[in-house]
Amino acid sequence: MRQLLALALLASSLSIAPAALADPAQASTPLPAPSSAPSAQQLDIVVDADGFDAPSALLAGTVTLRVRSTDPHGAWLGLVRLRPGVTLTRYLGNLERAMGDDPVDGGTAVARDVDMLGGVAVADVPAAATLAVSPGRYYLIDFKDVGLPDLARRVRPVTVLPGHAGLPPTATTRITLTDGRFTAPEVFRGPVHVANLSRQYNEAMLMPVRPGTSLADLDKFFTEVDAGRYPNDAPFTGGPTGVVPPSPGRSVVLDAPLPAGRYALVTWVRDLRTGRMFAAEGMRTLITVEG
Repeated sequence: MRQLLALALLASSLSIAPAALADPAQASTPLPAPSSAPSAQQLDIVVDADGFDAPSALLAGTVTLRVRSTDPHGAWLGLVRLRPGVTLTRYLGNLERAMGDDPVDGGTAVARDVDMLGGVAVADVPAAATLAVSPGRYYLIDFKDVGLPDLARRVRPVTVLPGHAGLPPTATTRITLTDGRFTAPEVFRGPVHVANLSRQYNEAMLMPVRPGTSLADLDKFFTEVDAGRYPNDAPFTGGPTGVVPPSPGRSVVLDAPLPAGRYALVTWVRDLRTGRMFAAEGMRTLITVEG
């Protein structure tokens, strides 16, 4: 239940909007197939209870974050870029507020503070997220660490240098996030292209569910969580694997070796217009992952 509580806090605070690997105009078009360009850079990151290490510099183009966690509570690793005039201290303060007792105003401030490129959430299995990056100064942050007194020390600055690090991988499945709705196939296979076409940052999390779980069961659970109550009979049998919030117009390619079975596709993010969890407003679905 500690992980579910942490997820609820993350959702309450981060009312996030979508982002695409290239730009909003390209978010609804198929990802390019690999060509003779070099492969995306790959960063192998291991997260434990003390944090993580990451390279301080990358080349512009694409980067794949391959993440696994030895922390039983998993990891929610994302890449952000501060907007002009915003300090890291200000952003982290607003993030703490958003994930604490001021989810709407704090989340709105976070949306103003940074461009969210997305990233990857891992639980029981490792996973990878491929992002597009342009030259500039970025920060890698494990959102699970929000609330810890040494949060600033755990954040890793990353400088992206001019260059071209190749094309994203080919995705075989697509998830589209619009305002209050997922568009996704009933059966998932292979890498997944997650595009955020909504008005605010949002996320896409896959969570294994108990046999026989229905949409009504998900609705009942998220209605309770939205009201600040955390049921003991959660429909989930494991933690989330997926894409942490990208800003509107951005996208991420997720690749995760999830066991075959039935999963809920959910978001724990709050709608900044209403203050309610998107999932409690009906943004959830059930899918089957094929091995």
